[in-house]
Amino acid sequence: MIKKAVFSYFNADESFGNNCGFARYRDFLYTTSLSILCASRVFKEVQFISTDWGVDVFTEIGIPVTDYSTKLNEIKDISKYFWAYGKLLAYTEQTKPFVHIDNDVFLWEPLPRKILMAKLCFQSLEPFDAQGYQYYNQLKECWNMAKVRPQVIVDNEVTDFAYNCGICGGNDVEFFKEHRECSAEYIFAPENQNLFFRKFRDMAIHQNLFHEQYFIASLIQKHDIRKSVRVLSDNAMDIPGKFKYTHLWGTTKTDRGMMARVQIRLREESRDLHDRVEAFCKKNNL
Repeated sequence: MIKKAVFSYFNADESFGNNCGFARYRDFLYTTSLSILCASRVFKEVQFISTDWGVDVFTEIGIPVTDYSTKLNEIKDISKYFWAYGKLLAYTEQTKPFVHIDNDVFLWEPLPRKILMAKLCFQSLEPFDAQGYQYYNQLKECWNMAKVRPQVIVDNEVTDFAYNCGICGGNDVEFFKEHRECSAEYIFAPENQNLFFRKFRDMAIHQNLFHEQYFIASLIQKHDIRKSVRVLSDNAMDIPGKFKYTHLWGTTKTDRGMMARVQIRLREESRDLHDRVEAFCKKNNL
């Protein structure tokens, strides 16, 4: 049974100028702190994995975690566009059942038992033919042209859906080792770099969808374990009606009104943590 929550933070620039998809770095800090606070209330064990720089940021703030890891020092030199590889590294560091939680996800109540007991668990499905998930089909053109492709992924093409990794984990921790190996083979192959950063440069940031979420779906198909996978809901939009769970999507992270609400909610949930984030922001002119 899953009893551990894991967070990871990869900032290739190691600077406050890398906003991690937010309009301002301060918004990233308030959001991540609220996400971790929520997780700390439903999991006794919470791990935060980053580089020395990232750990220093959050130890100064004083987030409610039980363990820090600097495992991501191993990838300090990779492209910022492959930030999701930091998550894969976090997955493979685990030696017992876990759930990795994105820093823009808020658990307002414990995860359902079906998730905590699952062989593998994810937030939801991402159907390739549904509105909002068109990037998979666009990325397949790049995939088909790549000179280096993991053969196991080639042999197990998925044509219906991938898995959203807003939450990602399970009781089968060994599964993620093969996943990481396949991703590394694809995104780090010297022969593929021109394709990623020149021919498909406008798609570079979206490559994470493919090597993380599509590859997972392909490996699940290879091992014939779809029936052992659990999601909060097939459709992400249905989750709020079934479970107290919030995942900030895309442009919501750059919406000033939404970020104001996140800051207010953090202050309501923990005035001390809110004030520590605020003090850090003032100190660093964020």
